Amino acid sequence: MAAFCNKWELISTDENFGKYMEAVGVSQEKQGLAQKSLVGNAKVYQEISKDGSTWSVKVITMAGEKLDKYPEGQETEALTLDGRKVKVVYTLEGDNLVESQTGDGFTSRNVRQVNGDQMTMTFTANKSITSVRVYKRAS
Repeated sequence: MAAFCNKWELISTDENFGKYMEAVGVSQEKQGLAQKSLVGNAKVYQEISKDGSTWSVKVITMAGEKLDKYPEGQETEALTLDGRKVKVVYTLEGDNLVESQTGDGFTSRNVRQVNGDQMTMTFTANKSITSVRVYKRAS
């Protein structure tokens, strides 16, 4: 879906993101680093593109960049930003780009929705802890 294929700048994160990170096994140290990336002039971006049936997601933070490629509908091994191994499946469900992750002791369903120049990403860990991040189309 072409609406997702853009560079997106993070503009807001709700108060549950720390609880979400804890639920998916992010260490306290890494949670602290992630929270620091959300203050001051630090910018967080996602660049999303699609080549055939393969999605590419590049995350850009003050700590560096990470690019992953996922064939749509196929389980792929990946590393999280903090280096943990997970299995990931990307699917399109209606107008949503859904990223399903399974890791050591957790599942996460991350749903991206585009409305005009905004992308909302809803993270749900273990079907119980939800956090929302909002991005704007970067110029």
